[in-house]
Amino acid sequence: MMLIALVGVLIPIIIHLVKLRRYKKVYFSNTEMLSELQSEQRNSSRLREWLVLAARVLAITLLVLAFAQPKVRKQSEEAIVGGTYVSVYIDNSYSMGDEGSEGILLEQAKKKAREIAAAYPAETKFQIVTNDNGGQRRRSLTREEFIATVDEVQLSPQSMTISDAMQKQAGFATGVSSNIHAYVISDFQRSAWDLADSKEKAEVNHSGCRYSLVPLGATGQGNLYIDTMWLNEPLASEGSEVRLTAVVRNTGEKRVESMPVKLYVNGEQKGMASVDVDGKSQTEAKLSFTVRGMGVMNGYVELTDYPITFDDSLYFSVNVRERQRVLALHSGAANTYIRRLFDGDSITEYAESPLASADLSQSDEIELITMTSVKSITSGVAQTLGNYVEDGGTLLIAPPADCDIESYNTLLTAVGAPQIEGYDTNTSSCTRLNTEAALFHQVFRRVEENVELPTVKGYFTLRNTAGASCEEILTMANGAVYLAAVPCGEGAVYLFTAPLETTNGDFMQQALFVPTIYNMALYSRPTPMLYYTLAEGATVEVGSAATEGQTSLTKDGEEGSTVAEIRHTGKHSYLMADGMQLEAGNYRLSNGKAEQGLSFNYSRSESQMEFCSAKELKATIKELEAKNVEVFENSSKPMDELIRQRTGGRSLTRWFLLGALAMLAAETLLLRIPFRKRHNQAMTRE
Repeated sequence: MMLIALVGVLIPIIIHLVKLRRYKKVYFSNTEMLSELQSEQRNSSRLREWLVLAARVLAITLLVLAFAQPKVRKQSEEAIVGGTYVSVYIDNSYSMGDEGSEGILLEQAKKKAREIAAAYPAETKFQIVTNDNGGQRRRSLTREEFIATVDEVQLSPQSMTISDAMQKQAGFATGVSSNIHAYVISDFQRSAWDLADSKEKAEVNHSGCRYSLVPLGATGQGNLYIDTMWLNEPLASEGSEVRLTAVVRNTGEKRVESMPVKLYVNGEQKGMASVDVDGKSQTEAKLSFTVRGMGVMNGYVELTDYPITFDDSLYFSVNVRERQRVLALHSGAANTYIRRLFDGDSITEYAESPLASADLSQSDEIELITMTSVKSITSGVAQTLGNYVEDGGTLLIAPPADCDIESYNTLLTAVGAPQIEGYDTNTSSCTRLNTEAALFHQVFRRVEENVELPTVKGYFTLRNTAGASCEEILTMANGAVYLAAVPCGEGAVYLFTAPLETTNGDFMQQALFVPTIYNMALYSRPTPMLYYTLAEGATVEVGSAATEGQTSLTKDGEEGSTVAEIRHTGKHSYLMADGMQLEAGNYRLSNGKAEQGLSFNYSRSESQMEFCSAKELKATIKELEAKNVEVFENSSKPMDELIRQRTGGRSLTRWFLLGALAMLAAETLLLRIPFRKRHNQAMTRE
């Protein structure tokens, strides 16, 4: 409608045509000398009048066009048409707690989300997506509801990849045929930027969404955190010293010196170490404490760092169990070397019994059963031992040279092990040791080239039966197996093909004997995890503290408990940690009789302060040819202004106003130019 005002240009045109100026007659006696001057003055005046007219017409035209709010739009930009749907993903993972160029990143993201809402009409339908999305955030919201929900967004331990966030936004487009604009506001941490991994993830044109990536310009100033931890010994017993190693990682460029790392156990500080960490590097903090009492020992290792604090503590649990029970079965006399190894040991309870009178009804409470001089095995005993191994027990078998091979094969078949054949009386030496076997966990830091291995004067050969599988631990020069590990159900069988007797070999006198036999008892049951990582779909296998009855989970330092969500599958029980929405910390799982310590930590994927720049995002989008994905530069301009420029085009009002002012200035100059004076000066020079 404003263009109708262009008729105003007729006013200066009419004035020019009418020529309201009146001429005054002046009488001269002789005008011969003035005729040429009068002609030239009229031509100059006419030129100036045409220029003034053009300036006035252009000034009015530009002024009218300025009030018409002209805009220019790129070919790729589209205006908002009809009812628009807007989906906004706010990355509220822990890395968004870092400080950017304009403050905390999460607060920047929330500000931009509110600016996005302001750029759209009041009837627009909104959706908000966060890492910890609940069902209430999947529905469409009004602008007021959307802004109120944005204000409630807080940092969350949950995280998701950018492609997952875009897929959730695409779900908002289901059944919607109008414009759908999806905004992804994030620091674009490298660990979450996965569109470059697969071109299919970027092919989102079919979803009906137009995606806009909004990077926040994270500075990545660096982060100091505890990455992981392990115990130097697999099991803890009362009175023993537990040594642990915590890895401290520095993602920044600057070296950190004398950083205190503290150890707390059951609420009390038990140790402290001071570490120096170079930039983009890591170091190890050595800590230790002495076990006092039995049961659960919950602890954590912590340091102090800012502003990212969720990873400053790493929680762990040590469940101090009673001593490992070892039972030696024999026919006549027990193995004296095994007795010396376990009898009187602080973490084992050793017992021995003739096989004929052994009570195996409570074998589920025994970690290791050894049979080193048993000549014959009944079918009933073979079945009992087979069930024992299936349920998680460990069985050591070393048949004597004069054993009943058939009865032994009955037991070996029951546990899925290779059967033994004839006895070879030739002397042979072991030449290969499998140091990577699970039995030698943390035993060998390095292997000497001339390590001493056993020599035997006679051994049984093995016949592999269908379905039998074994891990060769010690192998002789002729390829025959000396020691094999056979998995069976939840347990394991260790089979020696030669008698453990000094008359038949020197294995018992070698240094290798102690860790080999000792670890069979030490690792007879699964070593409890120090801690678990909270992640989507996380489940934790728990022991006797979880039964068919009610089981409670209590966090250290908090009153009250929560009913644990336990799922039983066969002989196993699992805590559904994900469904309980747990926080990082130490917990105690109890059924009223047994108690188990559990520790949970947040994933360290958010600890890596490395981010993608807007330039990198654009390069990836260009490479993937994702035409419906664009990247907003990190600009100081508000998002609503940028969106209006994108959707409605770039306003030219300012330039048209400047042009109108320029024409008015030109008119003023034209009216003030002394044309006649200049002409007279020219005539004088002639």
